[in-house]
Amino acid sequence: MYPVEARASAPVPPTSEPSTAAPYCLTPVQQQALAERYAPILYFHPDEQNFLQDPNTYIQQSTLRQERDFWGDKEVHGLGEVPPEELATIGKGNETADGQLFLDHQNEQLGDGIRAGDLGNSKNLYQYDSATNTITYHLFYSYNDGPPGLGDAQNHEGDWEKITVQLDSDFQPVEVRYSAHSGLDISRSWADAPKENGRPVSYVGQGSHANFPETGHWETQAPTWVTTDVAASGGIRFDLADRPAVDVTAQAWYGGHVLWGERGSASEAGVGDTTGPTGPSSDKGPITDATPREPLS
Repeated sequence: MYPVEARASAPVPPTSEPSTAAPYCLTPVQQQALAERYAPILYFHPDEQNFLQDPNTYIQQSTLRQERDFWGDKEVHGLGEVPPEELATIGKGNETADGQLFLDHQNEQLGDGIRAGDLGNSKNLYQYDSATNTITYHLFYSYNDGPPGLGDAQNHEGDWEKITVQLDSDFQPVEVRYSAHSGLDISRSWADAPKENGRPVSYVGQGSHANFPETGHWETQAPTWVTTDVAASGGIRFDLADRPAVDVTAQAWYGGHVLWGERGSASEAGVGDTTGPTGPSSDKGPITDATPREPLS
């Protein structure tokens, strides 16, 4: 555990005076400066096998398919031919449609090694939200193994996680919120959040990639006697500030509701491999509801 720092040394100097009334108005340059100033530092579990990836690379490594129950899945676009801008037009109804559109990561054709991701190719994908005055960091992984002990249950292609930093009217951080699963997102006041060099630290759950403010075992949606999320130090330390800062809302695919991963064969029954999630959109922006829960041990 790293020592707690009281707060950042100074606010990011704006290039022009921003409004301090909601919605807060920041220029793109100011937004990027804030995103770089508070970029999180991630600590992966020593046994983690799947790491961050540039979602644009993932799209290039995937086909776009439509699920069909009785006729076999329909290929809409082949490997390397998926237009990102088309993904942005896929509506919210796709999440529950009978014929869901999904990106099918071609690990069988390209080799299982592509599931490991590529930290050196990843980006600092940020989103400034003026309505809530927050900076959110969107974290994309090519593959999710699920928490230890569940076998293949909850395994799926594509995994989106996030960390949100709440700002005050002076654009100073006051709270950090960490994505977990099934409504179990976690909050820490800025004073209590672990930090290095004035930036938040997150411990990444083994396999599941949920984010935690401390190491230890954490509750999941499954009974604790079945499994817990496990966060630990001792693995790879990854600093998002070392990667290019990219506004996620400016990405060609942003806002669509395509499934980022193959549709799980038994997902409707709640067992076996699950389906890849949808990505960042107006429905999946900053974390606004989180609780200051603690690890189980």
